[in-house]
Amino acid sequence: MAKTCLCLTGKTIAQNLNALEHYRNRIDMCELRVDFLEAQEQFLIRSFPEKAGMPVILTVRRRTDGGRFDSGEGVRLVILAKGLAYADVERRKNFAYVDIEHDLHIQAIEEAARTFGTRIIRSIHCLNGLPANLPAVWDDLSSRQGEIPKLSVQTKGIGDAETLFRFFSARPHEEERIITGMGDYGFCTRILSDWMGSAIRYHSAAKAGFEPAAPGQLDPFTMAEVYRGSEPKPGWYLYGLLGGPAVIGSLSPGLHNAGFSRIGLPSLYLPFPADDLDAFLRLAELLPLKGFSVTVPMKERILARLAERSPEVDEIGACNTAVRTAIGWSGYNTDAVGFRKSVLEFMGTSSLRGVKACIIGAGGAARAVAYALHELGAKACVINRNMSKAKRLAEHYAMPWAGMAEKAVDLLERHNELIVQTTSVGMEGGPPGDPIDWYEFTGSEALFETIYNPAETPLLKRAREAGCKATNGLGMLHAQAAAQFRLFTGMEYPAASSQS
Repeated sequence: MAKTCLCLTGKTIAQNLNALEHYRNRIDMCELRVDFLEAQEQFLIRSFPEKAGMPVILTVRRRTDGGRFDSGEGVRLVILAKGLAYADVERRKNFAYVDIEHDLHIQAIEEAARTFGTRIIRSIHCLNGLPANLPAVWDDLSSRQGEIPKLSVQTKGIGDAETLFRFFSARPHEEERIITGMGDYGFCTRILSDWMGSAIRYHSAAKAGFEPAAPGQLDPFTMAEVYRGSEPKPGWYLYGLLGGPAVIGSLSPGLHNAGFSRIGLPSLYLPFPADDLDAFLRLAELLPLKGFSVTVPMKERILARLAERSPEVDEIGACNTAVRTAIGWSGYNTDAVGFRKSVLEFMGTSSLRGVKACIIGAGGAARAVAYALHELGAKACVINRNMSKAKRLAEHYAMPWAGMAEKAVDLLERHNELIVQTTSVGMEGGPPGDPIDWYEFTGSEALFETIYNPAETPLLKRAREAGCKATNGLGMLHAQAAAQFRLFTGMEYPAASSQS
C-alpha cells in the first residue's frame, strides 16, 4: 500500500514542524522541500528528521525540474552534503530518503546516503508531458540497484494518464517505484496510486496554508474525508465523473464515497477531467470502471459511444450516467429526476402546471430541465446565447425562444415566475459573471440555479438582494446523485444515520 507523504513547503523549519503536527495522525512520512525554505533556513536542516519524529525525504528541487531552488548547483550540493554527509549512527536522526535527479551523480553524496541508511529516490520530472520514449526512460531510471525510481509527468491530456496506467499495469508491482501524473489530467493517478504500484503518494499541506509542491496534490484530510483515505485497494469497484477540469471541484465524489462507506461497499468514486473521450473510455476499460457520471462538456458527446440508451436519454438528447453492462455502456439521465424533485420542493408544490418559467441556457442541463418542466406542465421559454441551440431546444417542446438580445428582455419578463439558470457562467472553473446581468429583478421571481459551486454566484446574490426566492443546485445534485447511486449499485442511497 502506498505510504502517505506530506510535502512541507513552508518558508521556515518552525512553520514546517507546526504543519507536521497538524497532520501527524494522517500521514506516514513527510518531504522537506528545502527549495521552498528561506535562504538562511536552508542550512539548518540537519536536525529536522529527529524533530519530525518520522521518516523524512530530503529534497532540494531545481527550477528546471519544477522546484524553487535557483541559487546555483554548487550551493545545492553543499545543502545536500549538509543533510547527508554528517549523518548520525542513530538512523532515526537521519533523513530516511534523499530525492536526487536522474542526471545528478555525485559519488560522495551517494556514498554518504548508503553509509548512513538513507535510501536514494532517483527522480525525473517530465514537465513538458509524457516522454515519447517512455520505455527507454523508465529502463534507464530504474536500472540502479538499491534506488527507488520516481517518474513525475505533467499530464497534457487524459491520454497521458491512460498511457501511464497501461504501461505500469503491465510491469510487476513488486518493484519499488513512485509514479505520479501531475496536473488536472493526472489527478486519477494520485488517487489510484496503489493501482499504479506506486510506493509513495504525495500530498500538500493546503489546510495549513501551504502551497502544493506540485500541481494536483491533495491535502491528506481531503484524501481521507472525500476519497476514503487509505482504504481503497486494487480489486475495489471504481466509478468516475467524466467532464472538464471543473470536475475536480465537484461534490459528487464526497456524496458517492460517503454512500459506499456507510453500507460497507468496497467502491471508490473519483473525478476524471478529460479532453479526449476515446482516451477516457480506453482508461475506463483498463481500470476498469463499473460506471461513471457525465457532465459538461461530455453529456452529448457520449451518446455515440453508448450501446443502449434509456427513453429519457433519447428524449433529452443528453446522458449524465453510464453503467457497464454485458453489451457495453448503458446511458441514463438522472438530471431530469433530480431537477423535478428539487424544483418541486423549492416551489413548495406538487405541480408546476401553468407556471411561467424561463430556461437560461440550451446545453445538456437545460435539456433535462426543459424535459422536466414540460412534464410538470409549466409554460416555459428558452433563452440562450447561441440562438440556433435555443431554437432547436425550444421547438422540440413548442416553447418560445430568444437569443441574448433585445427580444430576450421581453420574453423573460413574460416568463419570470420561475427562472432556471443552467449555464456554466459563474461556476467555479467556468466563465465568470452573471449570464442575465441585463435583467432587473423585481423581487417576485423565483430563481433556481443548477450551479452549486460556488454556493452563491453573482446572479444568485443579486436575486436574493432584490428579495427573490432563490436556490442553488445543491438539492438537485443530491437528488440526481441518489438516482445514480441506484443505477450504480442497485441499492438506495443510505441515510447518514446508518453509518456505524
